[in-house]
Formats: sequence, structure tokens, C-alpha cells
Amino acid sequence: MVLNAIERVLRWLTALSAVALLAMVLLVVADVLRSNLLRRPIIGAIDLVEALLAVVVFLGLPQVIFAEGNITVDVIDHFIGKRAVALLRASGGLLTFIYLVLLLWHMFAPAIDTLTFGDITADLKLPVFYIWIPVLFGMAASALAALMVFLRQFRGSNEAGKR
Repeated sequence: MVLNAIERVLRWLTALSAVALLAMVLLVVADVLRSNLLRRPIIGAIDLVEALLAVVVFLGLPQVIFAEGNITVDVIDHFIGKRAVALLRASGGLLTFIYLVLLLWHMFAPAIDTLTFGDITADLKLPVFYIWIPVLFGMAASALAALMVFLRQFRGSNEAGKR
């Protein structure tokens, strides 16, 4: 039940990431066309592309981690049993979880700094802290996805050991 809810949330985050990617592509195309045809670029296009890039990367990452779609090297998998492979995958999920939690922890200070100092984007004068919101949320979701991978693989290693 909880796993299904988490999967649904991750799919929604991926959909938001895809929409942001589409918006980013359309904005860049429109900016290039307007710059070349009218000699007037879209003001703030760079600011918006930077913000959309943060959304694309950090809201798309949790689904990649959850689906274990990251690049792996499985050279040793052919020489060890299924339980050992599941334990290796579980330990990879656990280490990824720990790394992402530490990374998230260290991201809070710079995010708060942008809020405290009132950092704004160059052209649109948007608060930079707004860009940190999907970044922090995406990192938290990525850590949760890594924890789910750990639990799924750990459960799988125990089931493989019982056979």
C-alpha cells in the first residue's frame, strides 16, 4: 500500500520533470527563433531554463533510482548466486540512501543562504530560493527511492536464501 503510494508520487514527479523538459525545449526554440528572426531574444530565457533544468534533473532522479535505471556494472553477477547479487544491490541501495541523505543535509545551508541574502536571478529578478525548492524536494524523494530499493533488494535476498 505504502509502496504503491510512493510509486505514484514518483511517477507524478517524473511527469512534472517531463513537462519541465518540454517547456525548456520550447522556450529555447522560441528564444532562438525570436533572436534570429526579430533580433530580440526572450528576456529571462536563461533564468527560466536554469530553473527548469533544476526541475528536470532533481524531479526526474527519484524514478531513475527507484527503477534502478542507473548505470551498473554486473561483471561479478555471473559468478555469484542470486542471494549475493541481491545483497550487493541492497547494499548499493543503502549506500545510495546514506549518500543522498548526507547530500541533502549539506544542501540546506546554501539554500537558506539564498533566502537569507535575498539572491535573485539576473534578468527576471526571481528569488533563487524558489529554484532550491524542487532541488531539495527531489533529493528527499531520491533518498526515499533509494531506501525503497534497499528494502526491496534486502527482502529479495532473504527470499532467495530461503529457497
